[in-house]
Amino acid sequence: MTAADSDETRSAKLNRRALLQGGAMVGLSTLAAAVPASASPSATTNSPTAFAPGSGGPEPSPPQLKLTKFADPLRIPPVLRPRRHSAYDELTVTMRTADVTLHSELPPTPMWTYQGTYPGPTIETTSGRPLRVAWENRLSGTIPIDAFDFYLDPGDAQNPPSNYPGTAGCQEVPGVAGLPPWAAVHLHGMLTGGGNDGWMENLIGPGDVQLSAYPNHQPATTLWYHDHTHHVSRYSVYAGLAGLFVSRNAEERALDLPDGRYEVPLVLSDRNFGLDGSGALTGRSLHKVGAVSDLRLVRPHAGPYTLVNGVIWPYLNVEPRWYRFRIVNTSNARYYRLVLMADGKPVPGALKVIGTDQGLLDKPVPVEGALSLMTAERVEVLVDFSAFRGTAVKLVNTLPNIAPGGRDTRDDLLEPDVMQFRVADRRPSGRFTLPAVVSPTFKRVTHEDLPHDHPQRWILLAPPLFTAGTPGVPELWEMNEVDSAGITFPTEGIVQVRDAQGNVKTLRRKAMVYDDGKAFTPEHGSWEVWNFLAIHIVPHPMHIHLSHLQVLSREEYDVTGFDRFVRGSTTPLKFLAATPTEPYGLGDKDVVRVGTSGVVQGGHGELVSVAVRFPVVGRGVYHCHQLEHEQHMIRPLVVTPAAHMHAGGHHH
Repeated sequence: MTAADSDETRSAKLNRRALLQGGAMVGLSTLAAAVPASASPSATTNSPTAFAPGSGGPEPSPPQLKLTKFADPLRIPPVLRPRRHSAYDELTVTMRTADVTLHSELPPTPMWTYQGTYPGPTIETTSGRPLRVAWENRLSGTIPIDAFDFYLDPGDAQNPPSNYPGTAGCQEVPGVAGLPPWAAVHLHGMLTGGGNDGWMENLIGPGDVQLSAYPNHQPATTLWYHDHTHHVSRYSVYAGLAGLFVSRNAEERALDLPDGRYEVPLVLSDRNFGLDGSGALTGRSLHKVGAVSDLRLVRPHAGPYTLVNGVIWPYLNVEPRWYRFRIVNTSNARYYRLVLMADGKPVPGALKVIGTDQGLLDKPVPVEGALSLMTAERVEVLVDFSAFRGTAVKLVNTLPNIAPGGRDTRDDLLEPDVMQFRVADRRPSGRFTLPAVVSPTFKRVTHEDLPHDHPQRWILLAPPLFTAGTPGVPELWEMNEVDSAGITFPTEGIVQVRDAQGNVKTLRRKAMVYDDGKAFTPEHGSWEVWNFLAIHIVPHPMHIHLSHLQVLSREEYDVTGFDRFVRGSTTPLKFLAATPTEPYGLGDKDVVRVGTSGVVQGGHGELVSVAVRFPVVGRGVYHCHQLEHEQHMIRPLVVTPAAHMHAGGHHH
């Protein structure tokens, strides 16, 4: 993915001044891999050294999908490095419309892109070096996707139309086809003030520039940038506006992790496509979602084609040695549970997580089951391929109720394969040893570490209102704790919760939609505890801007006391049991999964408490990062300097 120190030494004769022209430098180790967006995936080599490839090869996908799996090599996004000034670094990134080949058997796909590639180039920076980015909008035309939806008849529930390409039985979503190319770029996970966060209503049109300053005072980590245009991000991100951002520091370099061609980004996304009159794939992106019956219980988007770095079901030639993968889920809504499989069987412990959203963990965490990754989450993973020399292994997506590698059409998993690794049949190479300690500076936060007077926030994730004629979408409720005296139950917007100690809290809804009432107003530099209580069985990836967080606890709750029609509780929602968080989910994060992990259990909900720190100031938002939920599960927040909040002897 990036240039190793040794690679730079060998390439010292390159004219670095020339490479730096235009505000960016292509990573030296990726010069051979960077290709024009219109090139075929097969034109890109991912085998920079000559060696005998392992077994493996193309495989058929389900016949309705019409494309061959593992036919095209993985593409590596080009790398951009900023120009260095004395006090800050500087970079220009241009948005432009381009035709991108996602599979050699598929016509080129028109997309909105950063720098003409999908995903956009990987921006690589040094932690501690402030960065200024000019995001230039040179997009043209209307949004290059088709948006359709369908009603899901009960008889189709086991095999919904979202499993397949084409628009048969669907209707076009009004108002999408003519969307002009407005944009707002959000550098997801960057701890920057609200004025530089990519506020979703501060749009730039073609010819305009968004100027953003990023402090970049963060640990070595993997972030990503994407469009955040209010109301339509589910379409603009799907159109192609996404890319990676990598920050490096001395602590990371001291680990001597696999680098150069042995450090590989895996940017996950999914797509669907249209069909022409003959039934052939057109290559044009199709955003197709379903609604259950007349209640219009909207299903999040899930496309049947899995892309890695913009290539559908790619393969990667690897050597029998350690590799470092930066895995990022940029799908609109798909929840990945990744398993490495050899000879048709899972390989427990093969994936060793060393980092999450906001930096490195204290030690490697082997994944014994599936590696869970909700949309917008990131992990850094080490894999040793030396045990698989001369063979092919696969990365697959799975669900809790099926065996890894199996299909589940009910839950939009017609094709579980993600990609194939072809391991060279040669003597293992490399001298890397898995470190016992990854980040000595990482610290787990507990309740005891928080100030005794830290604020507590309550956010309830409510199920859809099942009433004919009302959009069937989940809701986000901000709650205040109140005295229960005089309240008649059930009452709309009032929910009682009985915790593990038997104490009952009464919570009253104070806000629900984006522009309801006063926003949460944390103090700059403060710690708070946010309690997300999910009544809906669908898991939600909750993202808080202007902050970073750690999971304190997960608890299972009996939520049968919630009346879905009255929209309040008849009896208190009751604590059932503490539930574990995956060990790799205990790191520094900016996205947290709230809700069941995929196993539907009627009447069961989840309370997730997170410690949140606010190191920057300004106006931001928090929201569900399932993009089909974002427009109705989003609320503003304003981080304010403490002195301003208490000015004049009053707390504002």
